[in-house]
Amino acid sequence: MAYADYAFYKNKYKGSKLSENAFEQFSERASDYIDSRTDYILHKSGIPPDMEIRIKKACCAVAETIYSCESGGTKLSESVDGYSVSYAATAQRSEAQRLDDAIQLYIADLVKAVRWI
Repeated sequence: MAYADYAFYKNKYKGSKLSENAFEQFSERASDYIDSRTDYILHKSGIPPDMEIRIKKACCAVAETIYSCESGGTKLSESVDGYSVSYAATAQRSEAQRLDDAIQLYIADLVKAVRWI
């Protein structure tokens, strides 16, 4: 089960990159990524109330990052009639680095704590 739902994504996180269907797909994978980077500590001990919002925001950020990586990069422009889409180059950073950047913004302390256990 994903850590965040679409209502949170739209209303609290203020996300706009993902449709509801896309968010459902990518938020599940984002939650799996968060679990893997935190050694499943959230499943073992639950989400502390003071971290709930941060975990949900991390889920949204990682979901958008996964979407961006799979679509070829960050969308720079799109044309409807002539159907032309342009993406920014993402070769500078690997997908793993981009995912780690997204997660570190919200739960760096949790990821660091798990690394040193």
